[in-house]
Order: sequence, then C-alpha cells, then structure tokens
Amino acid sequence: MKPTSLKTIFLALLLSLSFGLAAEELKSPRIAVLDWQGALMESTKVQEEFKKADQQLGAEQSRARQLAEEVRSLQERLQRDSSIMSEDERRKVSQQVEQKAQEYQFVASRLQKQLQEMRQEIVERHRPSLEAAVNEVIEEYKVDLLLDRQAVAFARPQFDLTRAVADKLNKAK
Repeated sequence: MKPTSLKTIFLALLLSLSFGLAAEELKSPRIAVLDWQGALMESTKVQEEFKKADQQLGAEQSRARQLAEEVRSLQERLQRDSSIMSEDERRKVSQQVEQKAQEYQFVASRLQKQLQEMRQEIVERHRPSLEAAVNEVIEEYKVDLLLDRQAVAFARPQFDLTRAVADKLNKAK
C-alpha cells in the first residue's frame, strides 16, 4: 500500500470520527426543569432552621393570638350585650375593640416582618449549597439546558430535577 493511501484512509477515518462527534453534539439537548425554592424547602436543614425561627418568635405569636382572642371576645360581648349596655359603656367597649385590633395589627405585622427576614436569611445562607447541589445534578444528569419550573407551562415529571437536588442537599453536610 502506498503511503499516500494510508494518509487518505487515516484522514477519512479522522474526519468521520469528528463528524460523528459533531453529530452526537447536535442531538436533542437534554432539557430539565427545577423548582429552586421547592428544592430548598425540601431540605431537612432548611426545614429545621425554619422551625427554629418559628420557635424563636413563639412569644410574639402567643401575644398575637392573645390579642386576636381579646378582640373577638370584646366583639362578642358588644354584640351580645349591646342592647343592655349604656351608650357610654358601648362606646368604651368599642374603643377597646379598636385599640386591641390596632395593637393586634401592629404585633402581627411586626411578627410577619421578622419571620420573613429570618426566612430570607436562612435561604441566603443555604444558597451556596443549593447552587453546588444543582451543579452536581446538572453534571450527573448531563443537562444541557435548565429551566426554572415557575417559568415553564408544562414539563413531564421525568424532566423535573427538584427531587434530585433536594436529595443532594439532604446528603450534603
């Protein structure tokens, strides 16, 4: 065999292999969806921290419940006994209802804000581990395109990586 024929065969083989790789890369991309928040919320660590945050605000929650009960009780009293109360007494109870309702609104609003801030801190603290878990799952499943589950109208369950990411988060230390 001539050396030029070997070169030709070798080049042909090399070209066919490179075209084969290019064709492989042109196959359908692997697309997946991920509910980022859902994956994070399924993490046992995050759930435990949310539970602790709720417990830390337990006294405020009790105060809000107490105020709500006081408002309800005063309103019931006003409805039940309104016909036998003097005008001055009705006005006094109405003022108490209004005062307690305002206090309840203030306490509930402050409680909601504190809880929201604490949860946001927890989410931010776990963001790096979430991103690491997502990257591991992307590599593991050889995903070419990852879409946010919230931005997708429909995806079959086999395309959803939320559970796999949550599992990675739960296995991470």
